Amino acid sequence: MGSKIGVPRALLYHYYYPAWEEFFNRLGFEIVLSKPTNKEILNRGVKLAVDDLCLPFKIYYGHVLDIKDRVDFLFIPRLIALGDKNKVCPKFMGLPDMVRATLDNLPPVLEPVIDLKRGIFSLRKVSHYIGTRLKTNYWKTERAFWTALNKYRKYIKLMEQGYTPDESRKIINGQKIDKNKSKKDRGIRVGVLGHSYIIHDNQLSLGLINNLQKMGVEVITPEMISNNDLERAAELQSKKLFWLFNRHIMGAAYHLLFNYEKDIDGIIQITAFGCGPDSLVKELVNLKGKNNKNVSLLNLNVDEHSGEAGLLTRIEAFIDLIERKKGKNG
Repeated sequence: MGSKIGVPRALLYHYYYPAWEEFFNRLGFEIVLSKPTNKEILNRGVKLAVDDLCLPFKIYYGHVLDIKDRVDFLFIPRLIALGDKNKVCPKFMGLPDMVRATLDNLPPVLEPVIDLKRGIFSLRKVSHYIGTRLKTNYWKTERAFWTALNKYRKYIKLMEQGYTPDESRKIINGQKIDKNKSKKDRGIRVGVLGHSYIIHDNQLSLGLINNLQKMGVEVITPEMISNNDLERAAELQSKKLFWLFNRHIMGAAYHLLFNYEKDIDGIIQITAFGCGPDSLVKELVNLKGKNNKNVSLLNLNVDEHSGEAGLLTRIEAFIDLIERKKGKNG
């Protein structure tokens, strides 16, 4: 392998890492990941960030600190849009600038502008921008792009089959996984809704999914629902929400509430303190949820002061409530 590319294990990592890994490896570069989020990474990020920044972005600083001295380049995409009228949080647009303004002594930053309003071929141009920066052969970059895109499509299909992002990454890389993590099955199915970079980060989510699975609860996340179903369900809202990630969270909630082919017993929404779009979606889902009395709702809000013990108490009480309701209705 050649030079080392640093990828913070946060934010867009949870959506797109398999494609990034394939692309850079095909070009002959080694990817260096920061460690999974832990208390040290969280505290270092919080110490650097301004107070009103939401926790996932504070943590991102901690991840950059963890790898910046071990790599030749940092990969921090500037995400603008993921399609026509599919906008994202402005912090994603300014992320490379935020990192540079906050952290010193950084290696060169690869900051491709990802704006997919013009479709997939604009992403192809992004790959060649990166190839040019890294001085790689044009056709080698072209092949790496299409191979990475195919790997990403396999990743999406695996998640739609019910695998988590972590499980899907392992399967793509040829590893075997154990889907029977819990010996007990309480016959309860719960949707866990939130951004991938929250619900699939054990530190940020305080181990929410792992704790539910240990209780014998089947967990459904937005990634397990097809994009078409998410968009179709989101249309139940009279006005289109233009933040794409939040629209998909809302679409997942509406799909589980009204269109899911299996019975759903509860929905847990987990949001980061200080995120405006999350706060709006939470209230919209709560209002719609009143139309389905069979589904219990729980809202969890996390910040740097949240602890796992308090969260565990709440989800245990929530699952007990669902069990009592099912027993009464049964």
